[in-house]
Amino acid sequence: MKKQVNRRGLLSFGIVFLLLSFCAGGWFLVLSEHRTDVSELAEQKALANEKYEKQIYDEALAAYKTVLVTDPDDLISMERVADIYQKTGQDTSCIAWCERVLHKDPSNLAVRLLEARSYDGLKKVKSAISVLQKALKSAGDVPDTDPKKQEIKAYLLELEGRYELSYLSLSWAAPWFPLPDGSWAATVGEENALSVYSAKGKEVVTGPWSYLGASADDDRLFPVREGEQWYFVDGAGERRLVPDGSYLSLYAFSEGLAPAKRLSGPEPDAKPVAGYLDKTLKEQRFEFEEAYPMESGKALVKKDGAYQLLDSSLQEQTVCAFTAVKVDPYGRALRYGRFIGRLPAEDGQPERWGIFAEDGQRVGDFSAEEIRLPESKTGPLAFCQEGLWGYVSRDGEMLIEPVYEETRSFSKGLGAFRQDGKWGYLNKDGEQVIPPTFEDALPFSEQGSAFVKNTAGYSLLTLSRYMAR
Repeated sequence: MKKQVNRRGLLSFGIVFLLLSFCAGGWFLVLSEHRTDVSELAEQKALANEKYEKQIYDEALAAYKTVLVTDPDDLISMERVADIYQKTGQDTSCIAWCERVLHKDPSNLAVRLLEARSYDGLKKVKSAISVLQKALKSAGDVPDTDPKKQEIKAYLLELEGRYELSYLSLSWAAPWFPLPDGSWAATVGEENALSVYSAKGKEVVTGPWSYLGASADDDRLFPVREGEQWYFVDGAGERRLVPDGSYLSLYAFSEGLAPAKRLSGPEPDAKPVAGYLDKTLKEQRFEFEEAYPMESGKALVKKDGAYQLLDSSLQEQTVCAFTAVKVDPYGRALRYGRFIGRLPAEDGQPERWGIFAEDGQRVGDFSAEEIRLPESKTGPLAFCQEGLWGYVSRDGEMLIEPVYEETRSFSKGLGAFRQDGKWGYLNKDGEQVIPPTFEDALPFSEQGSAFVKNTAGYSLLTLSRYMAR
């Protein structure tokens, strides 16, 4: 009986031993294969890196992709694939591989740069700028001294200032105004004619007039002056509305009303009187010293030496505290929700200019010798203090100290400045985006175009990120 038990024990032990031996052999084979795979992967990476360093990019690309078959999460190999595609001009493929890396490592500044350069290579400057802005946002904790972060900042500045010129040789140009279709245009001076040009440099209307104003806000009606007569022309330059009588000035229709001025009577000593014309050319409230275009249901007028706001039915609403107001060439005093009004002299101090909201109330306590009307809904305003120019926010907060010879209010994130007699553009950080090389530089339209002056006259500068591709 004991011998039978021993035989059974020996048999069980043998079975267990065989099983353990089998498992150990299996694990040995697995580990051996793993060591072989790891060794082969390391060799493949080394080969890929060698080909990359020798700039044999086709073989390096194939080797890196082989590595990624075995190790799909190898970020270094992915980055090298993207880099090779960028170096060989395959920008679309580079962008696709950059996105794969950034999905796993969104703070990778090197890959953001690769992606931006590929968008630039595809002439998608706006997309390249967006990528670099995301890179800086994700690199908030990275020191500004980091070389890659500095490279991104320098590249971003270069892209933001890249532009193309359309040579028009105009003698002068006025500010931009919106056309009824949402595009932007400006009145310009040409030889023996005035014209309206679109922000893309296309002629909208032209004629031998002595004045050509902005378009109506709901129709292409432009106020013009020919000799002593004022009237409205359409987009083809043909007469559309011709008022009876002799007017001294006429501005564009805004919210259905056009400011106009005429003499109060036929007497030689008759005084000028201002009011509004509707689209039937019927006069309304010709009893003011000055009348300005309506905006946002409000119209600014001057009566008995004081400025006041009228509502949409031309009834008095608010008396304003300023004694004079800035006006652009189209007769507009309220621009982008702000008036620039002159403050009454106090305590023997000379009159200065302040910023006023569209309800006629002063914004903040900032004042200056000069303040320019805004050129956008959010951009800083140019101001002059003791003969030097800087920038202040719409709410009167100092943004850029007055150190320039002259400045113009911001538009599309850029402000024109004059330094050593030449004009360029800077950003809100005071960095020169477009160096001062022009004889004059005007604000940008919503389409990213600005008139700049060179020796031949005014030409149209368009930022590359707004170019149609």
